[in-house]
Amino acid sequence: MFNVNDLKLNEQSMSVLKRMQRQLNVSEDWTQIPKNELVSVKEALTTQDASILIPRVITGMMREAAEPMYIGSQLLQTVRLTEGRSIEFPSIGAMRAHDIGESQSYLEETVDFQLHRTQEVKVGKSGMVVRVTDEMINDSQWDVIGILVRKAGEAMARLKEEKIFIQFSKHGHIVYDNDIRQKYPEAGTTGRDIDGNMNNTMSTEDMIDLFIAVMMNGFNPTDIIMHPLTWSVFFKNDLIHSLSHAALGGSQVTNLSISPETVQGRIPFAININFTPFAPFNFDTKKFDMYVVDRNNIGILLVKDPLSTEQFDDPMRDIQTIKVKERYGIGVLNEGKAVATARNLAFARSYPTPDRIKIVS
Repeated sequence: MFNVNDLKLNEQSMSVLKRMQRQLNVSEDWTQIPKNELVSVKEALTTQDASILIPRVITGMMREAAEPMYIGSQLLQTVRLTEGRSIEFPSIGAMRAHDIGESQSYLEETVDFQLHRTQEVKVGKSGMVVRVTDEMINDSQWDVIGILVRKAGEAMARLKEEKIFIQFSKHGHIVYDNDIRQKYPEAGTTGRDIDGNMNNTMSTEDMIDLFIAVMMNGFNPTDIIMHPLTWSVFFKNDLIHSLSHAALGGSQVTNLSISPETVQGRIPFAININFTPFAPFNFDTKKFDMYVVDRNNIGILLVKDPLSTEQFDDPMRDIQTIKVKERYGIGVLNEGKAVATARNLAFARSYPTPDRIKIVS
């Protein structure tokens, strides 16, 4: 929540807004606050500076509620857009530095623009309305208003995160997609069921191939991203079965770092596992998508208008309406080469390939 001390206010407005902020703080039981330190909703709304400052307080509350949900957004680089509704980014290959001998001229590095391919990132608008009745205002129901505002912040964050991972699935480098394996057998994963038959699950080799796909594109794999429910599949898999403490951590585990020593040297570098409920998971078909990414080269979050609110009245229905909106665009850059994507994986256990016994006659 923003700090009202950072703003120049008259003494009355400062007092009202500090008290309002205190009552909206979920960590404090405002019923224990002395009555002379309380402020009614109506008093806050009629304060001289309220029309400017209350939306900023509400926006701060929304962002505060949304921050724990931002995983995808944190992986993208924020770019501010001041003019227009879109921006074009070229697909740029890796640049290299060179050793230069004494008295030699500096070598010019030519940027590989991948045949001048560009990607246009467009800005869209997202929003919702929160309705507060006059009864809530007259009864000073700060708790209810606080809950509504925080839920609105969570809803806006949820939509943004879902859109980010949809972009990962559509525009990342698709290494596996089990839905097209009949037409393209090489697109299917190699996980097997207990009888040794392919069952669209991910094997240890498939996971390693995702790492290799990122590296072959000139990037460094840093993170694995998956839905929290899918962790049980990998916990049972041979690749990371030793990490039992993470699986037993339940919903409290949102990030986990795997180092070579924790997986018996099966990977040569450390990598982070990020769990987010907004990664694609189809509860009907029991299929999910997952990603291995280079977090430093994924893409951008193009921000035209940050999260903001507007307030207007509906006197016919005794309702105060708070309109929540933001304008942004999401772009996966470099043709998705820093995002290795595995699509339509089966939510089932993968078993090791059965040993083959060769009988020599």
